[in-house]
Formats: sequence, structure tokens, C-alpha cells
Amino acid sequence: MTNVLKYVTISSHMGEEFTQIWKALADPSRRAILDLLKERPRTTGEISSEISSLFQVSRFAVMKHLTVLEQADLIVVRRAGRERWNYLNAIPLQSIYERWLKPYEAQWAASMLRMKHFVETSGERKDIMTEQIAAKPRFDFMQIEMEVTIQAGPERVFQAITHDIASWWDETCTYKRGKMILEPEVGKRFYEDCGNGEGSLFGIVTLIEQNKLLEIDGHMGMEQPVQGFVRYELVPLGEATLLKFTHRASGKLRAGIQETYTQDWTDMIKRRLPEFIEQSK
Repeated sequence: MTNVLKYVTISSHMGEEFTQIWKALADPSRRAILDLLKERPRTTGEISSEISSLFQVSRFAVMKHLTVLEQADLIVVRRAGRERWNYLNAIPLQSIYERWLKPYEAQWAASMLRMKHFVETSGERKDIMTEQIAAKPRFDFMQIEMEVTIQAGPERVFQAITHDIASWWDETCTYKRGKMILEPEVGKRFYEDCGNGEGSLFGIVTLIEQNKLLEIDGHMGMEQPVQGFVRYELVPLGEATLLKFTHRASGKLRAGIQETYTQDWTDMIKRRLPEFIEQSK
């Protein structure tokens, strides 16, 4: 009995960091807001209009839901003029997945989900393909916003995202699994070095403030023609650092690219970068 109580106590303590997330996800209105933001960023006015219509609630109630989601770090808010833009922050959801789901994944479960999706969509596939062929080229836009607190000062974090980027960058997010190199000077390159003069240019450094800001313009590994922009902003939090990350891209974007890049950035910004900094102390 003592061992059982000890296990329950430890489990309860380890889950405290997720309390706000679970409370935020408990309400169907808030889950609906996250579903909307999964599709694309939205202004507060857009969210209020859709959620009010769907759940018959007031604008004030929608604002309270947005506040709860923001406090749980499930959304990131950015202001543009008089508009308040809301973005899905996938990092807390990824934490839940890694804590409770990933250790118990099984191949058969993934296969069953793929089969379910195939059966449900196969009847529509012909019509969808016909529409895609007939459709005119589109100009698409993608924006990813993330925030994560790293237990190190801005100087160390800045060092990691510039000089040490090859140490935590996911090699699957390259063309030929080469070494990623960032030259931390305005006008210099962020590129993949594959040796023998081979490689790929991901972007050019356009703004740099030591231990505060880093901005890079470029396609960031996307199929061209695409124009991209990546921004790292470092905010001191005592002995820690709040890293605000932004990735924007516009042009002819392939279907599902925002979901793919959100997953990749979540893994690198939330897991790989903090782990590298902690291990290198």
C-alpha cells in the first residue's frame, strides 16, 4: 500500500505542469477554437463570430475562452494594428503526446487509422483530383508562432541558435543530411554544407542583435518558388529565457506544409534545442 501511495503522489506531482492544459481542453468551445486555429491563424473577431454562432455564446464568453487558452500557452497572440491575431501553439500539445501517448504507440494502431482514412476518403478522391487539376495556381500564406521557456540565459541560447545550430538541428530537415551552418552576421548565409562544394542555401541573415534577435529570409528548405522569414526573439526571464519563434512563408505552398513544419519546429524548438543547452552546461 505504501508503494501505491508513493506512486500516486509522484504521478500527481509530475502532472501538475499539465493542469492548466487539461482544464483548457475540457471545454468544447475551447477545443473548437483550437480546431479553427489548426487550419490557420485567425483574428479575435473571426473566432468570436464563428464560436458565437456555433455554441450560441456571447463575445464576452469567447474572450474568456481565449484568455484561458492563452494562459495555458495553447495559443499565442500577436497584435497587428487594431487587430488581435491568434495562433495555435503546438508545444504543450506535443508535450502531452510525448508524456502519455508516444510511449504506448503501436504500429497496428497507426495502420488502422490509415486504413480508416483511406476507406472514408477513397470515394471522394476522384472528384478532389479533378478539382485540383482544374484549379488555378494559388498564392498561399503560412505562419507559425511558438513560445518556449529555456532554462539558460539569453547569451547561451543565442550561442546555441547561431554557432551551435548544427548540434541540435534535425538532420531529416535537410536535403542530404548535411551539416547546418549559420553565419551570424547581416548578409551572411544559413545553409546546409554537404561537403565537396555541395549544399543548399536555406536563407540569408537580415537582422541580428546580439543575445536578443535573429531574423533570416529564405525558403527554409521549402520547394520554391516560396519566400520565407524566420525570427528568433529572446526575452530574459530571471535565469531563464523566453524564446519567441516565428516562421512565415508565402508563395505556392504544397498541401499540408504548415502541419509538417509545425511538427518539425515543435520538435526542434521545444525538445532538441533545450536538451542540447542543458546537456552542454
